[in-house]
Amino acid sequence: MPSPFPGMDPFLEINPRWECFHGWFMRELARQSLPKAQALDCWIDVERTIYQQLPSGEVIVVGRPDDLVGASFDRFDRSAWQESQDFAGGVALLAPKAVHEVVLDYDTMERVKQDYLVVRELGRVQRVLAVVEVLSPANKEGTYMPRYREKRRRYLESPAHFMEIDLLRDGQNPARGLFPELPQSAYFVFVARKTDCGRNEEGYPIALRDPLPAIGLPLGPPRPDLPLDLAATFRSAYDLSVRPGSIDYHQETPPPPPLDEDDLRWVSGIVRCFQ
Repeated sequence: MPSPFPGMDPFLEINPRWECFHGWFMRELARQSLPKAQALDCWIDVERTIYQQLPSGEVIVVGRPDDLVGASFDRFDRSAWQESQDFAGGVALLAPKAVHEVVLDYDTMERVKQDYLVVRELGRVQRVLAVVEVLSPANKEGTYMPRYREKRRRYLESPAHFMEIDLLRDGQNPARGLFPELPQSAYFVFVARKTDCGRNEEGYPIALRDPLPAIGLPLGPPRPDLPLDLAATFRSAYDLSVRPGSIDYHQETPPPPPLDEDDLRWVSGIVRCFQ
């Protein structure tokens, strides 16, 4: 059953719903846009960077998915671990003068997986033309946010065009502050269109009640913009990520931040008509 809302569904803005929806949204955005990209001699990849917070609080890059195939945090038997250290093919090894044991609680070591789209030229060189990020809560708050801000800065300083899609009402988004002339909105799309002397920054506010638009992703001349249909992507990702009955629209309320009185009344009206 489709979402009852004409645009973004605020009931999705909470984990684990958001994580599942985000993963499908990225892949559906790539799948639906790929035929048009191929017609422009381009290809779209869904790539992933994985970050992990250490007990010290430091956030480090631990690799891409291919680097982690088969990796797991298995609990080894201590005696077997010691035997593996002692066996060295008959070679006498120097014993350490001091040993400090560090016990890690992997349940407290936050791991952040960041999927994003990369549009490249087809051919041997495969030059990167554009990057698309869809923000998650970790991009907007918490220990990973400074890492993402640094990654974002590198996008803006690179020759590649950049689009940032924010479908979360909560958290901080620096792009919104760049457009004080635009009305406040629940959702926002930011585009950095690179030019021969810098970039043009474009802001697309999206209200809670608005249908999700199609927005052009710049690829640079002589290519036209690649249209990204956010509404069609949302519908497909919703169908693939939301199990029937997993959202009780009649009993639940949208997650924080609280809606203003008018929007809450509008949401309540939508929900009342939903069967």
